Amino acid sequence: MSRKTMNISDLAPSHDMALNEARTGATVPVLQVLAFRLAGERYALDIQEILEILKYRSATPIPQAADVIHGIISVRGRIITVVDGRVRMGLEAAEIGSASRIIVLRHGEESVGLLVDEVLQVEKLPVDSIAPPPSTLVDAAARGISGVCDTRQESILIILDREAVLKV
Repeated sequence: MSRKTMNISDLAPSHDMALNEARTGATVPVLQVLAFRLAGERYALDIQEILEILKYRSATPIPQAADVIHGIISVRGRIITVVDGRVRMGLEAAEIGSASRIIVLRHGEESVGLLVDEVLQVEKLPVDSIAPPPSTLVDAAARGISGVCDTRQESILIILDREAVLKV
């Protein structure tokens, strides 16, 4: 593993979930997600959709591109569009810091990067613990959210829909 990339397998699963499985002895269907932070809140994506995680690298801005486009980067000769996760979720543009990462996802035949504030960990979520977004959210606010899960940690985990998040 290079210093600039990270494999999903390098991130430890949530300790609380592993203990819960050991205690109950029950086998329940789980969804493995990569948890990350945007503007202080926890979000997640299905790990099967993630190709790699990159340490932040400066992106080349694209003139007249939509605000959601942070820019483009080159990864081993491939040009990848980077979407600002904060802007996509209706928040202020990303503040780049030492923990900033680009999560590279499959998007059809291409790869697209999602700029996040910090990558947290891989979590195993029992499928029956994932609820749909509350019906009280207006369609615009719910767009891109495929589910929510109370993991009994610091905040509710918002599970994002890859296609909606990467739509530009």
